[in-house]
Amino acid sequence: MKLLLGPILYARAQATPDPKSHDVWSFFVNVFLDSTSGKKPPALRLCFRDAKGKRVAAFDEVKAAADLTALPKDTRGVVWRWEVILPRTDVAQRLSYHFESPDTPGVPVTFERPQPRADRPWSSKVIPPEPLVVSDVVVPAKGVSPNIAFFSCNGASRASDWSNLAQPFALWERMLQQHQQDPADPAKTPGFQLLLGGGDQLYADSLHNTMDVLNAFMKLPRSERLKLPVPDGLSEKLFAEYVWLYRERWGGSQGIAPVLRRVPGLFMWDDHDIFDGWGSHEELQQAPWYRALYSAAARAFEAFQRGFLEQPAKAREPDDRGVVNSAQHYFQTFCFSTVDCDLDVVLLDLRSGRTSRVMDTGDAHPQTEFTVMSRSQWDAFDAWREEHRQRPENGKKARHVLVVSSVPLVHLRFGPAMERMSGGGIELRDDLLDQWESSVHRGERTRLLMNLFSLAKKSYCAVTVLSGDVHVGARARVRSRNPDHLVPALGTVGEVFIEQATSSPIVHPPPGWLAFKGMLALSEDSREDLPGFLQTELLPVGKDLYLRDRNWLSIRLERPKHRDTTARPKLWVKWIAEKENLPMEVVVEPPPFPAVG
Repeated sequence: MKLLLGPILYARAQATPDPKSHDVWSFFVNVFLDSTSGKKPPALRLCFRDAKGKRVAAFDEVKAAADLTALPKDTRGVVWRWEVILPRTDVAQRLSYHFESPDTPGVPVTFERPQPRADRPWSSKVIPPEPLVVSDVVVPAKGVSPNIAFFSCNGASRASDWSNLAQPFALWERMLQQHQQDPADPAKTPGFQLLLGGGDQLYADSLHNTMDVLNAFMKLPRSERLKLPVPDGLSEKLFAEYVWLYRERWGGSQGIAPVLRRVPGLFMWDDHDIFDGWGSHEELQQAPWYRALYSAAARAFEAFQRGFLEQPAKAREPDDRGVVNSAQHYFQTFCFSTVDCDLDVVLLDLRSGRTSRVMDTGDAHPQTEFTVMSRSQWDAFDAWREEHRQRPENGKKARHVLVVSSVPLVHLRFGPAMERMSGGGIELRDDLLDQWESSVHRGERTRLLMNLFSLAKKSYCAVTVLSGDVHVGARARVRSRNPDHLVPALGTVGEVFIEQATSSPIVHPPPGWLAFKGMLALSEDSREDLPGFLQTELLPVGKDLYLRDRNWLSIRLERPKHRDTTARPKLWVKWIAEKENLPMEVVVEPPPFPAVG
């Protein structure tokens, strides 16, 4: 059998440990094989061994996570999934895993590797058949929250960007090295147990050049692109090309692949996982071809970034567009719970429902409403916040919430004039309209910030925002002096705040010095007052406000070393940059518990 892609590990929420049972760590392992049927699982057993070679666990049950057998011959197959549940011990464990046949226990299976595509012989290196054994999967110790690596912008839009990179995957190699090395402090859990992708994990823009039919379509006049029907077979051809991109970009032995095999991941897409600027192209997104592109990208995102595709043949539609089956978004929440601290991860989908609508105001001058999050996603977010507030842990256990917003809530601000294109029109430039800081998104951004402060108060949790997209690292703080947001347990403290850490890019080149200076000259980055007694500001990352260097984030939760009832687990966030050494860390502490009685 041929291994088309993988293994890829996917994180699972970790429920509060049951004192009557063993503490466990669980995740999924997916592999994409050239199977001809999704109803006939491969005879493969997934086995884990400790550092001494002793078998720790074995898993025989396997399910089809994505049946892609309808795709063309050189791409089709099935993504198979194993559910893994491993026991935790008093110390962190490094395990290895392999697949074996039940008929030959103890012998790792040797997988064949596919040949490069005839029309793209440069796209993948031929790998000879070899036993697949993956080492350095780290199971955290009992009662320890996962160490996290956060990244974004894993690729480049143009071939010239790739040529400007002497070592494209230098930071992935750094992350892998850090994962494999034991820290000097034995009290810290080694390695990473959670990989967070904050958007642009794929960079699918290259399809506009590699697909002749798509390249020809993009050269048509705008009026024709708006109306041209999708020819028979194009939708599945687009889907096959997105699947091939994942095989090409997430496979092999370089870049993201070695980390995907070792660290369970959670991923949220951004525009480049569809194509550059999706969500900010206005009426084009209503056109049949653009909707077909979105559908193909969404199905591939589900199969390889979410790790399961329930309906492979069913087209996905952008959210809230007034069409059948429109309630489609990828808002996700996960809780990683220990006895003394809950860590929730909330991933906002800022692309599925991003659109513009002409509002019927009953007069000759209708207004346009621009949204980043769809109505159905707002409903899901509101419901989750209420569920979080009502948990029995509220006010009794330390709680951290990480909110992944692929686009920063606080960054450079450009005035409305910059968002108007030349020629006297009122069209908005997609790069600026993409940003939360755009003038057309200000109201919705304020709503989100108010909701996050409300969450922090009502759930007695610390909220930290993680973002990417902008190709520089940055740190921001949002302050609130709103009486409805102040925490009584803080006494006379007259404000509360939320930290934001922006990490971008891990592969894409950072902006050139001259181009970035031009951006700074046309924008503002000073403190800004917002409605609701809110204030935003950018803070230095190292010696400057912006880290114009490729980077990713290392995030950890540290429990108090002494069992002090007033001490609370702190979240530590550190930028790992390619060239600069940044010893600084952002430290976030949850609010004190409410007074009893």
